[in-house]
Amino acid sequence: MLIVPAAVGPWQANCYLVAAGAGRPDHPAECLVIDPGMGARPVVDAACDRYHLRVAGVVGTHGHLDHIADAAAVADAAGVPVYIHPADEHLLTRPLEGLSGDAVPLVRQLGLERLPAPRWTGYLTDGLSLELAGVRLDLRHAPGHTPGCTLLTLDGVRVGDDEEPRPLVFTGDVVFAGSIGRMDLPGGDPAVMRHTLDTVVQSLPDAAYLLPGHGAATTMAAERASNPYLSPNAAPLS
Repeated sequence: MLIVPAAVGPWQANCYLVAAGAGRPDHPAECLVIDPGMGARPVVDAACDRYHLRVAGVVGTHGHLDHIADAAAVADAAGVPVYIHPADEHLLTRPLEGLSGDAVPLVRQLGLERLPAPRWTGYLTDGLSLELAGVRLDLRHAPGHTPGCTLLTLDGVRVGDDEEPRPLVFTGDVVFAGSIGRMDLPGGDPAVMRHTLDTVVQSLPDAAYLLPGHGAATTMAAERASNPYLSPNAAPLS
């Protein structure tokens, strides 16, 4: 398994390329691109050149600009769809609808108030799987940060020196190392996030390796032990 991470844009959002393995110059391997945010396209192009990959699909964990700004550019260049939960589809073209007022001046300065729609769009559906590029992502709807947040789980991955494979979960902005995604942006909802944390997130096994939308990777065991929002006595969110 090949996973290439990169932090992109002014908010340093994590973009990931995922493939069953590297390709060869004469036989590129297919890959998925998860969360190609602001400035991700040249990063994706460079990684594809280095590892001899070609993009088979683009997936957004949710619709915020820092995660999907380059989604249409990457997908259209490869002639593939952008996959996103339908509740966040409008943010692919109208990013200001998902942002707080303090972010608006920067977005306008960058000329990103409106984004071109991707040529093709596919939808992420809770409980189903997305199979592309030789990998299968299991999908769990996890709203609260945005209505369309989705956890993407890749099973049976050996991480580092692991002897046993473990689930690998792309958590977007639902869970970070030591924290969770903010709920004060349009579409955010503390009560919904509390339900997501108590059900969807807590259903993940301790062995799950979490790759968040910002910051460092972590494990579910570490978050159960230290994340104040996942403790048994966690207070209601507000």
